Amino acid sequence: MSRSAMILIAAAVLLISSAATTSAFNITLMLEHYPEFSEFNNLLSRTGLAAEINRRRTVTVLALSAGRLGALNSRTEDVQKRILSNHVVLDYYDTTKLNKLKNGKAVLTTLYQASGTADDQQGFINVIHNTEGHIIFGSAEKGSPMSSQLEGAVVAQPYNISVLSISSPIIANGIDGSWTPMPPMSAPPRPMLRLHLPTTLLPQPKARR
Repeated sequence: MSRSAMILIAAAVLLISSAATTSAFNITLMLEHYPEFSEFNNLLSRTGLAAEINRRRTVTVLALSAGRLGALNSRTEDVQKRILSNHVVLDYYDTTKLNKLKNGKAVLTTLYQASGTADDQQGFINVIHNTEGHIIFGSAEKGSPMSSQLEGAVVAQPYNISVLSISSPIIANGIDGSWTPMPPMSAPPRPMLRLHLPTTLLPQPKARR
């Protein structure tokens, strides 16, 4: 075999190896098989998040079907990207792993936290396995709702990517620029003061004549 042929073969092997390493999966192609997630898939591509997801080696995507996007479509593209970044967990979770959560709860790190633009706890989400057996997600930021329920698994490529379906968007308080203030804590009732007067100061009964 000639030297030039050997160089071409080595280059081809290196190229294939590099492609396999840098792109273990393609979230766009994976979701194309599920029409109910086409709008969500389009949002990932339009905001550039699809490319960021594909560059990761291990992620969990919390996906929203067409009927679950709510008002997300009406947001600006920048806000959409911030919100959807919180739907990309930087670890692998499938339904089996979520059902085995220690103490029934965990705090998960998201792609939004990795962006370096998150304030306070905006880049983290809480997940709990409640007493009714439901798995619920919500932002770890104070004042954020804890109301997005796991609906089921969509597709997975263990242990690189898992796509799970959830019931509503996870929106961190303040992520869109509007903050919901925490309700003020009510002050405890003031204890009643009881005065103990010495008996010499108390009115004395009049003596009978």
